[in-house]
Amino acid sequence: MISLRKSLLLCAFICIISSLRSQDDLLSLIEDNKDKEPKKVYATFKTVKIGNAQTIETVKKNHLDFRISHRFDNIYNSDLANPLNNMGQTFIGFDNAKDIRFSFDYGVTDNITLGVGRSKMNHLLDGTIKWRVLEQTTNFSVPVSIAFFSSTGYSHDPTAVIYSGVVKDFKTNELHRLSFFNQVIIASKINNWLSLEILPSYMYRNFIKENLNSKNNSYDENGFFTLGFGGRIKMTKRLSFIGDYFYNFSNFYQNNTNAFNPLSLGFEIETGGHVFSLFVTNASGLIENNFIPYTTDTWSKGQVKFGFCIARTFAL
Repeated sequence: MISLRKSLLLCAFICIISSLRSQDDLLSLIEDNKDKEPKKVYATFKTVKIGNAQTIETVKKNHLDFRISHRFDNIYNSDLANPLNNMGQTFIGFDNAKDIRFSFDYGVTDNITLGVGRSKMNHLLDGTIKWRVLEQTTNFSVPVSIAFFSSTGYSHDPTAVIYSGVVKDFKTNELHRLSFFNQVIIASKINNWLSLEILPSYMYRNFIKENLNSKNNSYDENGFFTLGFGGRIKMTKRLSFIGDYFYNFSNFYQNNTNAFNPLSLGFEIETGGHVFSLFVTNASGLIENNFIPYTTDTWSKGQVKFGFCIARTFAL
C-alpha cells in the first residue's frame, strides 16, 4: 500500500514538473515570436531633405521645425567675358543670394507634417504636406517606405512681373499666380551605409509664358511629369555623400539651352545634435515649385551654387 502511494506521488510530481516545463516552453515561444516581429527601419535619411529633393523623413509629432535656407549665385560662369574676375568679385557667389526661404513645418503625427514657407524667388508663398503612408521593416518583409508630398505655391510678384514679355490681351486673374507640385517618395535603406529613393512627380503652373525651345520647336507646358532620384552613401560614422537629380519629361526641356534639369551633389556631416548638408547645385530655387520648372543654369558651364540651411526644432 505504501509503495503504491509513493508511486502515485512520484507520478503526480513528474506530471507537475512536465506541466511547468511545457508552460515555460510556450512562454518562450511567445517571447521568441515577439522578438521576431518585424521592426520599422529608423533614419533612412538623416534630414527631411537631401540637397534639393525631399526625403522620406517627417517632423516628429508635436515638434516645430523652423528653417532659414539660402541659395547663393554661381561660383563660376563660363558665359561671362571674364569669369575668373567675376568669381573673385562676387566671392564665389556669396555676395548675391538667388533665393532665401523661411519655413515652418509642424508634426501633426509622427507620419504627417504640415508646412508653410516664403521664398525670395518669384515671391512665392507655399503650403506643404508630407504624409508617410508605409514604413520599411528591418527584415525587408516591407522593402520600402512610401510618402506623399504636395506643395501649393502663390506668387505675389507684381502683376507687371507675372505678365512681363507677354502680349496681354486678357483680364488679370489671381489664379494665374498659383502653382502645384505633387510627388510620391519611394525610399529604401538598403543597408547601414546606403539609402536610395525614387520620386515620381507632377508639376503644374496655372500660367506660363510661351517660351520656345528652338532645338525642337517645343513650347513650355503648364503641366509635365518629372522623375527624381536621390541617395545617401555613408562614408564614415559622421560623414556621408549625398546627391539628387530630377529629369523633366516635357519636350521643352530636351536639348534646351535655356532650361535644365536640376542636379545637386555634396556632403552631409553629423555632429551629434545637428546634421549639416554642404552641397552645390545648378538650381536657383529652394522649393520644387521654383527649381523644377525654372532651373536655367548648367553644370557644364560651371554655373553651380552653394546652398545651406539653418534649422531649429522646438518641442511644443
